Amino acid sequence: SVIRSRLDYGSSVYGSARPSALRMLDSIHHQGLRLSTGAFRTSPIPSLYVESNECSLEKRRFALGFMYSLRIRSVPLHPSREAVEEMRYKHTFDNKPSVIPPFSMRNASKADSIGLSSTMPVTPVPLAIAPWDHCLISCDLSLTKIKKKETPPEYIKQEFFELQSRYSGHNSILHGWY
Repeated sequence: SVIRSRLDYGSSVYGSARPSALRMLDSIHHQGLRLSTGAFRTSPIPSLYVESNECSLEKRRFALGFMYSLRIRSVPLHPSREAVEEMRYKHTFDNKPSVIPPFSMRNASKADSIGLSSTMPVTPVPLAIAPWDHCLISCDLSLTKIKKKETPPEYIKQEFFELQSRYSGHNSILHGWY
């Protein structure tokens, strides 16, 4: 699980690597699948995928990249939005197939090849208001002024119960419990 999270982490970035470099990562993935399923070294790779209920890294990279692009496109002012939607130099990359296209073009061509629309409209996520922009929370700290070593416990309890009755309509949080 640690290795797969590392493989997933930068998948949208290292997806632009040459296929030969990506095949080196595939062998690491296959070894992890063999270890987790107890399969033999000679087990066919498609059988590993079926036995472990996992997909290939290529498909996983596409799925993670496509979800990333949808998440970016759902935020209208996201700084990476242009990089995800950029198709300005499509003809240049179409004419030079040996040059690896950028993320947006790789993602769009793969989505189109499996019948997904990479330009489908995405519902924008409303920007949440930060917690510190909400109303201020008032906290009564009057009991902190009482010195515990110099005050009898009965007096502290009496002050506490008085505070509790004063704020009877409020939620009290004591040691993290409601």
